[in-house]
Amino acid sequence: MHIQRFLFPLIPLLFMPLPAHGEPLTLKEAVQRALSENPAVAESRLGVDASEEGVKSAWGRHLPRLSLDANYTRREDPLPYIPAQGVPTPAPHFSDEFASYNIALTLPLYQGGQIVNGVELGRVKKEIQQQDLSFTRNEVIANTVNTYNKILELRKLREAAQTSLTALEEQYKNEQTLFKVGRVARVDLLKVEVQTANERQRLISLDAGIATATATLLTLMGEQITGNVPPLALGDSLTVSSMPVDFTAGVETAHRQRPDYLIAGQGVKEAELNRKLALGRLLPTVSAFTGYLDQFGFAPWYKEANWYAGFNLSMPLFERPLYADLARQRIEAQRSRERLRAVDNQVSLDIRSALNSLDESKARITATEQAVAQAKEAYRIEQKRYQTGAGAVVDLLLAQSADVTAAANYDQALYDYNTAVVAYRKATGTLEDYLK
Repeated sequence: MHIQRFLFPLIPLLFMPLPAHGEPLTLKEAVQRALSENPAVAESRLGVDASEEGVKSAWGRHLPRLSLDANYTRREDPLPYIPAQGVPTPAPHFSDEFASYNIALTLPLYQGGQIVNGVELGRVKKEIQQQDLSFTRNEVIANTVNTYNKILELRKLREAAQTSLTALEEQYKNEQTLFKVGRVARVDLLKVEVQTANERQRLISLDAGIATATATLLTLMGEQITGNVPPLALGDSLTVSSMPVDFTAGVETAHRQRPDYLIAGQGVKEAELNRKLALGRLLPTVSAFTGYLDQFGFAPWYKEANWYAGFNLSMPLFERPLYADLARQRIEAQRSRERLRAVDNQVSLDIRSALNSLDESKARITATEQAVAQAKEAYRIEQKRYQTGAGAVVDLLLAQSADVTAAANYDQALYDYNTAVVAYRKATGTLEDYLK
């Protein structure tokens, strides 16, 4: 039953049952609250917003660049700062204090495909961030649904344990009365006492598990745990759904919707664009430029303004790191393709495993349903036999234990089935169906 996964060091008073309050929380409402309030989802949304700005930044490299440079200098000795303006002034102007400003406009004409590929790379990164948001949402949905269902399972187990404990306490009173009049041996009284103590301990463990699972669910829904956690009123119950499942259809759906598969596919595109960018840095770049330069000299005062325009060509002839970058990006492109293949294989494995779990848990539900009915009938018969003096207390206790165990096995099978449904939806990328 894996109750131990939910056990923390136990302080008895911390896990005493408190009355549930508020409107019953349905599974759909729990998922909606988790997606709107969980900080991990909010972080992923901000990542998408940041990637949108990255696309704008990459596209902005298409536009001209306008810059202003200004300078002021004072020297101990004069400097021929402003050159001779022509033949009538054969000597340059000397000045020990001078300033200038320059307004320049640069327009990229050809950048080896770096700008176009940079914009496309920004869009791919945005798509990856969007799929990362979907991946985070799926994780939150899966954890929320499984935790919600775990609370339902533990509560059913607690109900069975409480019923068993009540019956044992009543049986213990009867045994004490019979022991006092000498109708039963002390060993029979001790057997009932031991089983009662075991049932109380089991009840305490279940209370601890319920409290921990409730705190986990509240945390998934974005709430901060600051003290004792009262139990939530839950509006749904564990059921067997009629969801259609199919391996081939599941794989096709996963290829369209599963976030980590789509991220791996975008990773192939990203690696290819990075390779093109590395290649573009080996190609020549051409840009046009124009500007206006104004220069000033002080003591004596001089001023000269000039405009200029032209073209700039830059071509790397040899730069070893650029060739290494290109080789590295080629390897990264091959690596991303292998990553996609690995994720594709994992998709098939996850779907097959989920289908096997669905079949197995569904068969267990059918089997345990019959066992529950049989165990209840056996317990009823043993109660009658014991009351008439035809049965022994050990047979009654064994029948009661079998009744509790059968109910626990049924609840566990029902929980495992719903967990397998979550696994199948996660494997196929259809966890958003819980919002419908």
